[in-house]
Amino acid sequence: MYKYFKKDDYNVMEFDFDSITEFLRYNDEAPICRSFKDESLASNTGTYSFTKTHSYNEAQELCKYGFHEEFEKLVELKYSLEKYIKMKGARGRQYNYYVGYAPDVKAYLEGSPLSMFDRENPKRKHIDIYYNSSVLCDVSSEQIFNRGAITLCLVEILENMGFSVDLNIFTMAVCDGQIHYAKFNLKNNSERLNLQKLYFPLCHPSFLRRLIFRLKEKTPDISREWICGYGRTCDDYTIRKVIDLQDNDIVICQPSEMGVGGNNLIDDANSMFDYINRYNKGDVELQHIAREEARKLALTRK
Repeated sequence: MYKYFKKDDYNVMEFDFDSITEFLRYNDEAPICRSFKDESLASNTGTYSFTKTHSYNEAQELCKYGFHEEFEKLVELKYSLEKYIKMKGARGRQYNYYVGYAPDVKAYLEGSPLSMFDRENPKRKHIDIYYNSSVLCDVSSEQIFNRGAITLCLVEILENMGFSVDLNIFTMAVCDGQIHYAKFNLKNNSERLNLQKLYFPLCHPSFLRRLIFRLKEKTPDISREWICGYGRTCDDYTIRKVIDLQDNDIVICQPSEMGVGGNNLIDDANSMFDYINRYNKGDVELQHIAREEARKLALTRK
């Protein structure tokens, strides 16, 4: 579950949780680490405006039993984005055979035994998406919501198009030559996306600002430098270096890196699509959404 090792210029503190239940149990049972002893714990003291919960216990309950506020906005966004994502080379080659999905009338009239159209099944494409739940302290709850909602919509749309998708949810931050890296096995490519299950970890600020903060407060080897600020979110380059990602792996990183402002879901989707198109060398093409369509959809968050 936990290991401490050297990676390039960093000392990495890595947690690997098989489930949310295992993660929450660790937070409950592990002792406060030496560096945070006798300190005021940010997992307890965070304000409502910063965390969108009134206490650590409230955040824990939402993570266990579900968070539903504004969920309908996520579903509405998914329907709006579906037509803007295209798969390249998805159709298989058509050929004549003894059996198939449709008759070839011309071949039948000519007496050919190969009088049916059939099609090669193209190999199912696989995509790995890596979502860093860590954000900087000045990132708003609206930015967190929009980035998470767009990511969830993207995964479900890709699955509906026939891709197999691994959504790798993790947090990664750096401080004092140490990287705090926690990964959560919440979805693999054999599972269909469960929007309700992933809504809180991706869209609510308390997953990071209470639950992950508590994890840092209970990390054995963490230095005292983490007390002030709980570390700085790692950028795309550092994430790819630490995890050894492939060029076609999609990284969902800091909202400011991806141009997510938190004001309008469609504008933020445009920015995220542009970012992914710029860095992803795989088989997905994310189309830009016209501003006229954005106005028509009227998805600006109040």
